[in-house]
Amino acid sequence: MKKFGIILAFIAGFAILFTACGKYEEGPAFSLKTKKARVVGTWGIKEITVNGEVQDISAFANTTFELKKDGTGKLNTNFLGMNISVDMEWKFDDNKENLMIRMKNQNNEWEEWESSEIIKLTSAELWFRDVETEDGVTLTTITKLEKK
Repeated sequence: MKKFGIILAFIAGFAILFTACGKYEEGPAFSLKTKKARVVGTWGIKEITVNGEVQDISAFANTTFELKKDGTGKLNTNFLGMNISVDMEWKFDDNKENLMIRMKNQNNEWEEWESSEIIKLTSAELWFRDVETEDGVTLTTITKLEKK
């Protein structure tokens, strides 16, 4: 009977662990990979929505973000027939809820570019939410990236 109680407690603990809320709103609830291991790689833009409306991303179809383990990376895009590659640095905030990016500008100086709330981070998908209010108008942008 004692063994049965131990097994039952183990199963209950296991069930609670795997049904607990994950860090990100859209998941995953559980992953064997660290957040850093999941975010490292080359990402392409899959979809952008603004206030629930899907945007035409054809101008950004060839844009990729390369995030390396050491916190460096590159933004690569083909815009109007020109290939552009910009060095960048990235890191998580202290709570690993936001991805903070800074890029080199034309004067070779670093400037903060983006701090986005991560709402989904799997090995294949990375989703961000940005909320901005200007002149009383709130825009909620969801950017969905997929691993290349």
